[in-house]
Amino acid sequence: MAIFSCGNKKAQSEKIGREVAGDTLVYRYVTKNTLVSKKLPEIEITVADDFTYVGNFGFEIIANSEEYPMDMRGKPIAAGDRYVFVSVDEDQHVEKLFVVQLEGFLAENDFIFNYNFDSAEYIGENKYRHNTWFYDSQKLAKENPGNEGAKTRAFLKGKGFKLEDEYMMSRFVGLASEDRKNEIILFYIEMLKKETGYSLDEYENFLSEKERDSINTALIERSKKSFSIVKG
Repeated sequence: MAIFSCGNKKAQSEKIGREVAGDTLVYRYVTKNTLVSKKLPEIEITVADDFTYVGNFGFEIIANSEEYPMDMRGKPIAAGDRYVFVSVDEDQHVEKLFVVQLEGFLAENDFIFNYNFDSAEYIGENKYRHNTWFYDSQKLAKENPGNEGAKTRAFLKGKGFKLEDEYMMSRFVGLASEDRKNEIILFYIEMLKKETGYSLDEYENFLSEKERDSINTALIERSKKSFSIVKG
């Protein structure tokens, strides 16, 4: 069945181990704004200097929709970690986020990430699918408080950061293992109103297609400049 989803050093260096697909203990850490992952995937990602690494947290993905068999619904099917970088103003208002998500289906199931990469572009040594999304993060967090976006909002607020409700996102999705049981997602996120001056309603309903395309194109360009893959 093919399914697709969506010793510690603190501050700038934090190492973790987590059981993921294949029961492999994976060590990852961040040092000088570079995330180093030894497996699943073996990669090094350097985030731009205007971001600060603020930590990571783990999460589970629960089978909660009709695409999953009845006997699996309500149970965890995948697990992963999010590494979070922020750029803030002097009042701790978040201006933009960079998030690396590494996740894998659990070893006890046969699910894989069944993405098509035929039209995807290479970043570093691997292909990444790309899309943008303009959305109400706070609304989605209330609707599904257990998902990764809601956990990210809670994680940041718990550290004293202040967030807008409406975001615009540029997302890059790649495979993290040959068996397709693991993936990596890079999220570049900006606060919509702070960056553009428009609310989500104004962006969707009052701007011309040309104006929306211009905002979207500029977002993509900034997102590509926000990180570099130095290995993998």
